[in-house]
Amino acid sequence: MIENKTYVYKENGEEIAIEIILSFNIEELNKSYIAYTLNDDGQSDNVAVFISEYDGKNIKDIANDEANLVLEYYNAAKELVGEEG
Repeated sequence: MIENKTYVYKENGEEIAIEIILSFNIEELNKSYIAYTLNDDGQSDNVAVFISEYDGKNIKDIANDEANLVLEYYNAAKELVGEEG
């Protein structure tokens, strides 16, 4: 398990602990995103991964009209990381 835990704020102001897996930018949207997990104990093969817009301390839900593009970038970034790792 990669130890990259940080605290961020959700849109409602709630502070949560997350473990960042991957970060990427989409220049055409001028936004940054992170893929992260919550409470990964390293014991399970199935870990939920979430993707949110990220400004360095706050996470925000992805707009519906941007979701497909964000998912494409995430999958491409995930493949690049897999090739390097």
